[in-house]
Amino acid sequence: MIQAPSTIKSLSLSAVLLFLAMTSESRAGLPAELATLLAQRSVPPESLSVYIKQVGHSSPLVEHLAEVPRNPASTMKLVTTAAALELLGPDYRWTTGLFVDGKLKNGTLKGDLILKGGGDPWLVMQRFWLLLRELQQRGLQRVDGDLLIDASLYDDTAIANQTVDGRIYRPYNTRPSAVLLNFAATLFRIRRIDHQLAVDVEPPAATLQIENRLKPLSGKCGGRTRDISMDVVSQNRNQTTVRFSGTYPPACGDHKRLRRVLPHHQYVYGVFRNLWQEMGGTLTGSWRPGPVPKNARLLVNFKSVPLAEVIKNINKFSNNVMSRNLLLTLAAEHAGIPAQPARGIRVIRDWLQKAGLEDSGFVIINGAGLSRDARLTARGLGQLLEHMHFSPLAAEFKASLPIAGTDGSVRRRFRGVGEKGQLRLKTGVLRNVRAIAGYVQTAPGKTWVVVLLHNHSSAEGASKLEIQEHLIRWLYQQK
Repeated sequence: MIQAPSTIKSLSLSAVLLFLAMTSESRAGLPAELATLLAQRSVPPESLSVYIKQVGHSSPLVEHLAEVPRNPASTMKLVTTAAALELLGPDYRWTTGLFVDGKLKNGTLKGDLILKGGGDPWLVMQRFWLLLRELQQRGLQRVDGDLLIDASLYDDTAIANQTVDGRIYRPYNTRPSAVLLNFAATLFRIRRIDHQLAVDVEPPAATLQIENRLKPLSGKCGGRTRDISMDVVSQNRNQTTVRFSGTYPPACGDHKRLRRVLPHHQYVYGVFRNLWQEMGGTLTGSWRPGPVPKNARLLVNFKSVPLAEVIKNINKFSNNVMSRNLLLTLAAEHAGIPAQPARGIRVIRDWLQKAGLEDSGFVIINGAGLSRDARLTARGLGQLLEHMHFSPLAAEFKASLPIAGTDGSVRRRFRGVGEKGQLRLKTGVLRNVRAIAGYVQTAPGKTWVVVLLHNHSSAEGASKLEIQEHLIRWLYQQK
């Protein structure tokens, strides 16, 4: 064996020691002020990860347990929307098709009308009305047949049916669908009419029946909304019955509840039938699922709003089902049809790797962060944010993030910190999880990526937002 001269040995040792010294200095731990706050609030330092780095610089300012995989809650949406923006482009649009299978003459279709879903995440009621108006402009007024609903773009059997908290009727737990209409959400409004209580629904659906057993309660309000029970008492292919019971003081004013009680197909048919009738149209048949028949003719090819607008609605309002639809869109466009969540996840991982981004410790379940099993690392998410800062699509991506003190989940937060538009931050909330990630501009030309992932029962206490606020304010104090 040939041994290296002692001088080379000493130089090599010095280089290693210098590297280690540089590494330890560049990867600073928690700021002393934050460490003190954690101790005062009985928050274990090991329960959170922090990553703060000025974009374009080689080393982070703060890197505390940044390699530990943690539940990111809704900050996972940053991964999904960033991948979609670069892989699909800001002008990408979804298509919803309306086909006719039969003879159309003098405004009457002797046959079936087919709605083929394209996975549009933002097919809200206003846009659905535009879709039906375009259908009427093409000469259709009466359908002597059924509404056929084609949701075959997604593999429904591959989409997990579990919820994050067992609350199956909460809109945030809505499953994705190729025929997602208005997020399948129904707004129930309880209001006083004379001496009785009425239950209104928006949008009305022919497939939804209300059984109202509510009784008015005299006296002051006193926050008695919890005395209202809402139950789905029956559900079959064509109808869902929801029962309201209990007491409610009219002094409380109108009471609203947003819920998802109708399955996707039943919702689409019920809302279509009501709206079509309001617009003067007629549908003599019922509905059934199935693919577009081979001989059917395309009548309307309805385009969605562009992706850049969709990701704004996803990130600013943390819309789970939109994000889940977006994951399946990535699968459909890059991994084949029918789209499956696992294929969409693989598309995102391939994008991360090709972009040279760290994905070690990442566990993507549905693209929305609505899972107890989802994981990201603060470092990996921070690197993704820095990548998007230098992306040609940086403007579109940053525009999708909530602006502190202005909109989204941070519209009432960080007031008095920096100038308007300097803090663009996505939050994440689950039980025992608080997360925040995004960009902070402390001076012209000085932008930081900031990630804080907190997984612990202390994330539910009084300190849950105080830690985030303290960290951002501390960053503004750095020169």
